[in-house]
Amino acid sequence: MKKIIPLFYLFFSFSSEALTLKLFYPDKDSPPNQMGNDDKVADPPGLSLDVISKAANDLKINIEYFRVPTNRVFITLKKEEADGIFVFSYLPERTEYGVFPFSNGKADSSRRVFSLKYHFYRNKNSTVSWDGTKLLNYNSNIGASRGSSVIETLKKLNIPFEESKGSEVLFKKVSAGRLDVLVEHDLTIDIFNSKLPDHHKIVKLNPAVLEKDYFLVFGKNFYEKNKDLCEKFWNQIGKVRDDTIKQNIHKYK
Repeated sequence: MKKIIPLFYLFFSFSSEALTLKLFYPDKDSPPNQMGNDDKVADPPGLSLDVISKAANDLKINIEYFRVPTNRVFITLKKEEADGIFVFSYLPERTEYGVFPFSNGKADSSRRVFSLKYHFYRNKNSTVSWDGTKLLNYNSNIGASRGSSVIETLKKLNIPFEESKGSEVLFKKVSAGRLDVLVEHDLTIDIFNSKLPDHHKIVKLNPAVLEKDYFLVFGKNFYEKNKDLCEKFWNQIGKVRDDTIKQNIHKYK
């Protein structure tokens, strides 16, 4: 197996006794929450890393960040290579190896890293429409990011889809007319749109298809051995999230 090398190490001049967490996340671009389409931590890295790093700083915790393909991220929990992974929405099957922040029997939205709204986007020359229950007039599969949680919604709606690596690939396909429609969270696509001339822009369809909260997920064994720390970390994320996003969002526009 290829050796995984730490890509980004946060050191805050704490004592040598400070805990170091190994956190893994996907190697695909999903602006503004994670930046870059490779195994390097980008500069700026993304809002999710801004939030997690701020919480770690406040708690005097060191962090090593690692990037691997999306389909390997949960494997790192299973093999206990990772102490935690991010950012992922809650699905019951994801609790086989991971622990989400819970309250009153469900994933605790107040301790999310961020939330996203997923929308359909069509080519500007397409007649595709969406009324909140039915997608009409599309002539190709719908583009979705590989491993995205919105895929389950597409299945429930009986909408055919194809998966691509990352939202930028999807955006280019729809803009060029190679796909009629994509479905992706609006923060990412709206940023792409804002940087392009009108003739390359794609059209956002309302209402949102899905709204999801995304979390830092700890490994089961790590959580069992460090419950207090994990709960404090999630609590701190909830405290710093909104202000940290407001202070850093300008870097991604």
